[in-house]
Amino acid sequence: MRISPITANFQRYSTSKQKLRQMPANTVNNEKLPQAANYYPVNFKGVPMTVNELAKQIPLEDRLASIFQNFKLGDLILVGKNLSESAKMMYNTTGAVKNAIKRGFFIADDKLDGNIGFIKNMLGDTEVINLNDNEISLISENKTYSMKPKESFYVINGDVLNINGNLLKIKEKSKTDLSMFRKSFCRAFDFQKEVEKQIEKINKKTLSALIQKKHKTATPVTFAQVGGMSKLKDALKKDIIYPLRYPDAYENVDLNRGFILYGQPGTGKTHIVRALANEAEANFIGLNGLDLESKWVGESEANWRQLFEEAKANQPTIIFLDEFDAVARSRDSKDEYGNKVVNQILTLMTDIDNEGDNVFVIGATNNYKALDSAITRSGRFGKHYEVPAPDLDALREIFDIHASKKSLDSNIDKEKMLKKLLQHKATGADVKHIINEAHTNGFVRAGIFEKMDNKTYTPQDNKEFKITQEDFDKAIADFLKDKNSGTRKPIGYI
Repeated sequence: MRISPITANFQRYSTSKQKLRQMPANTVNNEKLPQAANYYPVNFKGVPMTVNELAKQIPLEDRLASIFQNFKLGDLILVGKNLSESAKMMYNTTGAVKNAIKRGFFIADDKLDGNIGFIKNMLGDTEVINLNDNEISLISENKTYSMKPKESFYVINGDVLNINGNLLKIKEKSKTDLSMFRKSFCRAFDFQKEVEKQIEKINKKTLSALIQKKHKTATPVTFAQVGGMSKLKDALKKDIIYPLRYPDAYENVDLNRGFILYGQPGTGKTHIVRALANEAEANFIGLNGLDLESKWVGESEANWRQLFEEAKANQPTIIFLDEFDAVARSRDSKDEYGNKVVNQILTLMTDIDNEGDNVFVIGATNNYKALDSAITRSGRFGKHYEVPAPDLDALREIFDIHASKKSLDSNIDKEKMLKKLLQHKATGADVKHIINEAHTNGFVRAGIFEKMDNKTYTPQDNKEFKITQEDFDKAIADFLKDKNSGTRKPIGYI
């Protein structure tokens, strides 16, 4: 005799206390079950109903209420058919969230025609966010409110959301304890560690703005006091000053944080970097390569890390490394300390680039070819600017800047002097030196130093004093004599 397979479904009751605690429902087909028992269906087609299938039978409002019971500031709940779609819709609506998201929860519901999000705001209220492209409505205390896309309203117990025809009641507590079943109907994501690191970094940047007021910036000098270099000043504005002043405009731009200025001595590399720090209202850390070589190289890479940590703590910061070739020269197998220093600098530069710190490192050198290729490649010190010897227009600007507070005789032939200096390839530092020497020569000629010796000098002597062409001619002659003899060392701005 052939026996047909059993296909009927039937019900079973359990009085087990443990099962009573675990099972979610207490009604079936609107019929109330015995008080001492919980119901769950058993499929006798051979495969019992899975936990996930059971979880789908729990009303969405109860599943959501179960998550609300442990809802905290920094939590986000997404509800929809598909996690990827819900997350994408939330990504486009992040402006509605005013705090960092530390934990995420996703409840899948095949019947819900749309996507919604819930957050806990700073006041402790629960807010619902419309993640759909169309309006939804909120029914609260017999009043209906329309919610536009990306709009958020706070909700309370008893409110009802109408999501494209699907009604969802907001409940503070589920009908039964679903804590044992949460994993079956809710996916959880913990971002707390990563978020807290980012929060710490943001807080440090915020506090550094307060600390910065206590720090002295570079010697008071601005771009207006830097003669010539119009192209370089324009480039540094775009590279550093504007990103600091208008960060929103550079939100999607990968900034360059390492720069190299190169050129002959005295062209004003240090001068323009000090002016840059003031223009950018940034903390300034200036170090000389030779000092670094003696003070830092023989000790440990920890000193370099400390230097960069100080810069990060007081950002925005500009680190200026003069005579950069002394510490960033090409590596070889024999120079163990030099190799370690270059490697450490490269690592630190990579770190500030990855972390997005407002720390900019500018190396200046008179010997560009001596720099290690890993230093000069794009990504570490990615932008290189030549600081050339000034042309006639630049010499004129430099002369006017440094002579602006001096009393000059009206008979001085400035253009003739500048053309002579241009012929001999004078730098900005040379012009400053010549003006100061002419001033000294004038004091000697006018007998002011002699009056000082005799204690007969009065302020009126200085008011009547003027630098003459004779004073400049002597200063230029002495400058050219020293320059041609090869004994004179280049003079820097500072």
